Amino acid sequence: MSSPVLPKRRLATLPLMRRESIGGLYHVLTFEDAEGTLALPGQFTMVRGAEWGDAPLLPRPMSYLTAGNTPSILIKVIGEGTLRMGRAEPGEPFTLLGPLGQPWRAPSPGRRAVLVGGGVGIAPLLFLARAFAASGQRQPIAIYGGRTAKDLPLDDELTALAELHITTEDGSRGTRGRVTDVLKDLLGPDHEVFTCGPDRMMAKVAELCASRDVPCEASLETPMACGYGVCLGCPVPVTDGGYLYACMQGPCVDARRVDWSRGDHAPKKGVTQLRTKS
Repeated sequence: MSSPVLPKRRLATLPLMRRESIGGLYHVLTFEDAEGTLALPGQFTMVRGAEWGDAPLLPRPMSYLTAGNTPSILIKVIGEGTLRMGRAEPGEPFTLLGPLGQPWRAPSPGRRAVLVGGGVGIAPLLFLARAFAASGQRQPIAIYGGRTAKDLPLDDELTALAELHITTEDGSRGTRGRVTDVLKDLLGPDHEVFTCGPDRMMAKVAELCASRDVPCEASLETPMACGYGVCLGCPVPVTDGGYLYACMQGPCVDARRVDWSRGDHAPKKGVTQLRTKS
């Protein structure tokens, strides 16, 4: 299977067109891009307010939710950078460097896609589901999990594109439990999985898929400063004992390549790791 030709990255200063709040902590930021953003599903952008001054200094890596003339991102407010994004008003300028990284791979003939997401990890999966619909691919199954019903932004949009299953850890919506509680009953030999969310969740999804010999692709996140391989700040341990760099060789990778037992990707008992950066 040939690799897609990746669009050339560019640094652009784009005005914020609108900010849509979803339950207070979550926001969709949509920008106006007359030239058009040519991102593929699974790629990301480095985002920073053009008027932020010296702090926060570094841009934030964010998966594209949409591309084209109105590129958008989904954020969760957890730190200074996302707090400023969550307060931004239409017309405020932002610098976006992108598209960056490797997109989701093409779907495999004869397999039905299963999209497994948590929290803001739904953004690149929703982008992928829209691409499936536009190209006439079979409707995917989607399993979307959150701690509570408030942690399921954009679930309505996913409902229109997939056979949706919801899980919440507190039982406030859908099945009480985690995404793997549903996945283990749905997963069949003719499926393939695309997953994005907290590392602990993806590690469990990858483990389940490997045990059943089902292909699984994961969208990784690590701290990064540049987004294109200069800072070398985004190493992810792999099964051969080395590392891959999430910005260039990811974020979308075969989950079997990742050594989920090492580093930040290792599941930790009693700890939930957040995917979103500040």
